[in-house]
Amino acid sequence: MTVTGASTLRTLVEAAHGRCLATESRPNPTTVAVRLDAAGAATDTRPYEIEFALPPVSNPPRHIELHYDERLFDAATAERLLTHYTTLLGAGLSHPDDALAGLTLLEPDELRRILVEWNETTTPLPYDGACLQEAFEDQAERRPHAVAVVQGSTRLSYQEVNAAANRLAHRLRGLGVGPDSRVALHLRHSPDLLVSMIAVLKAGGAYVPLDPSHPTPRLRTMIDGASCEVMVTIGELTGALDDALPADRTVVLDHEVAVLADFPDHNPTSGAGPENLCYVMHTSGSTGIPKAIAVCHRGVTNNIADLNTRFGIGPGDKVLGLSSPTFDMSVYEYIGITAAGGTLVLPSPRRAKDPAHWVELAAAHGITVWNTAPALLELLLERVENAGDGYGAAVSTLRLALLAGDWIPVRLPDRVRKHAPGLRFVALGGATEASIYSTLYEVESTDPAWTSIPYGRPMANQRAYIFDDWLQPVPAGVTGELYLAGIGLAREYLNQPTLTAERFVTWSCGGFADERLYRTGDLARFNTDGLIELLGRADLQVKVHGLRIELTEIERTLLEHPAVKEAVVSAESGAYTTPVLVAHVVMHGSEDVRAQEVRAHVARRLPAYMVPSTVVEIAQMPLNAHGKVDRSSLPPALPRAARGADTPPLEDVTASPWEQRISAVWRQALGVEVVRGDDNFFSLGGDSMTALRIMAIDPALTWSDVYLHPTLRELSEHLQATVGDVDNPAS
Repeated sequence: MTVTGASTLRTLVEAAHGRCLATESRPNPTTVAVRLDAAGAATDTRPYEIEFALPPVSNPPRHIELHYDERLFDAATAERLLTHYTTLLGAGLSHPDDALAGLTLLEPDELRRILVEWNETTTPLPYDGACLQEAFEDQAERRPHAVAVVQGSTRLSYQEVNAAANRLAHRLRGLGVGPDSRVALHLRHSPDLLVSMIAVLKAGGAYVPLDPSHPTPRLRTMIDGASCEVMVTIGELTGALDDALPADRTVVLDHEVAVLADFPDHNPTSGAGPENLCYVMHTSGSTGIPKAIAVCHRGVTNNIADLNTRFGIGPGDKVLGLSSPTFDMSVYEYIGITAAGGTLVLPSPRRAKDPAHWVELAAAHGITVWNTAPALLELLLERVENAGDGYGAAVSTLRLALLAGDWIPVRLPDRVRKHAPGLRFVALGGATEASIYSTLYEVESTDPAWTSIPYGRPMANQRAYIFDDWLQPVPAGVTGELYLAGIGLAREYLNQPTLTAERFVTWSCGGFADERLYRTGDLARFNTDGLIELLGRADLQVKVHGLRIELTEIERTLLEHPAVKEAVVSAESGAYTTPVLVAHVVMHGSEDVRAQEVRAHVARRLPAYMVPSTVVEIAQMPLNAHGKVDRSSLPPALPRAARGADTPPLEDVTASPWEQRISAVWRQALGVEVVRGDDNFFSLGGDSMTALRIMAIDPALTWSDVYLHPTLRELSEHLQATVGDVDNPAS
């Protein structure tokens, strides 16, 4: 008998018994839990993990037994299951013609606890109802000579940043920028970027960050998708996008020094309010078009004020700015730390991806706040640990680590506290669509039984719910989809009303009426105390090193290559259990195209973090019984599975000293057993983050060299020619 959400108790009873159940004459059954012990002893010894046992109708007293394996379930869980079953059955008896999906499992007290008590987050915070730039302006007035941003020898005070931002804001106002106007910022990490962000906010607009390292076609798509009216950039970056907007709508900062100097340096009146847009961030889109997420001042101001108040961040605190400006963690590094009067420390542009440089900056500036995806903190620690004695002091000043965007290794809190004993370690969760962060969990100690760091609880003035497929709250311990609500929700996906309606939904239940929710696509569950545990995804979105990726967007790009007939992209487990993107492709029969050419095609169109490490050509896609691609049956692509046991190790073949050195590092970073001379770093499962890990292990192997010389032989020959003998790498 098939049971669906649309089924009713009456139709199920009719199907099962051939007659209608007279609900008014049926008493509620009693329920009893029966343990199935470790030896399997019980009235029914079949190897079920859990089952309901219903006696024949002719055998009173009528009751239900729950048989369960106590190795898998405790008594409290069994009792909750029985309670929920009884509640559901009672609701069905009272409403036999209602769809099962609309019946509740939860008693009123439990429903209130899940929906209300676990979401009691109302908190008064500074700058409620204000715009983001106002906190910066207050700091500039109170502490004008304090350092706001440092990069190399450049040090700008709050007064200097505020004055420069004011002049640029007045220039932007002259170009028509006002509330909700979008301004593209085509800039690298720099003091100019901080000035430009603040300036756009002061002008009343919303900034749209563009990463100059991304392919030009993608940047143009983002400019068009966000309907940018003006662009701010610098001279050396103008070539790629010189016609993206008219010349008179582009402000080239280093070409307009004299022009900007003539504009007033007082704070302009922005005309924007808390419900106006402050920035637009792009994330990967399943349609092949990046999603432009329009975020308002109120939610971001609330989030920043919550973090700064909760953790006492203020003057004297310093954060290292490592997150890409197109990743919303950068909002805290640029706007959040300066709202508190702290200092943003930026890496040198040429060494921005060098963990050794991060260590140097942490030591030189006394970094106190770390705000990145977990993988970057791991790279910092690898560099500290591989460098030997004395380097641990470089991170000893850290007092707060804010980690988000990806799974956090359970060992990471203890690992970093070996070097920074007083560190507060905080796991943050959320979505760009909900103003940076929505949930928080401070890891005071780790539990050996943990398989992952808890996702946390809702932050100030935010709410989190877990629903089933019919938007019904699920009990504690039951998996559902995570929904976010509260002050932080974004306004929309710009110019994508259908997608906006799909992901931002209106919900009513009990005392809640027409609450706006964001559907995250994350699978999660509550524990009995309301702590959220994240379990995975309900769709084909993955996160690699904290960055959201829609696999279907990569597949669409692969199919744009004329030689590719079919394409499927998946995330396989690589070294350190880090996901690695792998593409399986079926070529048109007449085409003679190498997999690396297909990979290069993707690299010209998508950011580096979305380019598959490996492209595997197969004869045909495996299909399931329904004729759909069976992703679980795709052949493994990573080298550990592909290598045969009879493959000789590198040491058994002729190899130069550089090849020996590089091979040892690659084997450690990639988790492979063998590396041969013609092996390609990316074909072995490498990606941009693994290239950074290599630098942390051996600084002689730079990120750019690995990309320019990806095979073992090419890289060793390059280093021999440019660095010299391996025993004297400094020569």
